[in-house]
Amino acid sequence: MYDSSNANNVNQESSCTYQCAVTMDMLNGNGLMKPGGYQKLICDVAEMHLDRIHLGVEDLANYHVAWVLISSSFEIIEPIRSEITVVGRTWHSALNKLTFRRELTFTDQADRPLFHAVTFTVLMDTTTRRIVRPDKAGFDIGQPLPEFTMDAVPKLRFHADMQPFDNRRVYPSQIDRLGHVNNGRYSEFAYDALTAEELERLGSLRRMDLNFLSELRLGNTFTLRRALSDSAQGELLIDGVNDQTGRQSFTCRMLFS
Repeated sequence: MYDSSNANNVNQESSCTYQCAVTMDMLNGNGLMKPGGYQKLICDVAEMHLDRIHLGVEDLANYHVAWVLISSSFEIIEPIRSEITVVGRTWHSALNKLTFRRELTFTDQADRPLFHAVTFTVLMDTTTRRIVRPDKAGFDIGQPLPEFTMDAVPKLRFHADMQPFDNRRVYPSQIDRLGHVNNGRYSEFAYDALTAEELERLGSLRRMDLNFLSELRLGNTFTLRRALSDSAQGELLIDGVNDQTGRQSFTCRMLFS
């Protein structure tokens, strides 16, 4: 829901606020927010805001382009443990050649910080499925506001002894409008790679980085792999490898306190 009190401040992105509900399906059996819940809030606020500033899905469809998420990171300040209403803000913070960086912050209704996030996106031509240069897009993206919430990079690559954990198949319910697995599903895949002990520790999750490297499409199978890092930060590494191409589809890093 867009807060109409900010209706006259469209040019100041960070002044816009949006309310989102934490619903029962976002929480696990212990009442803790699943990673996919944080990811959904991030995507919902970004999409509401892009619609508000006329850069949403339907607006870009007129130019035959679409936003494609290539990386998402969030840091948890206070874990979400119940079905509450959160308040989100977001702004375009940087442009590096082809990649747009967007900041997001989330509080409860009493303005207590809950978590913040960063997304990196590119523009894709929906006909050729090639990346589009911003200056060739045919519309104005707007100037970035260089205020940053956290350290984050658009590419997450790691070299570790990744061990197979599970083999999965892509089903029709996981495919979105662009014809590939929706980005929100990858955080669910990563969550499914947690052990019972790690699920019990979900309240100590402090950060997650998710990088989308290659598309998964209907009928693909992929292997979930995982490794525990030697890092003292309690770092868990997860990836998914497309069985048809042998390429990593996504990489994920979770940091526990």
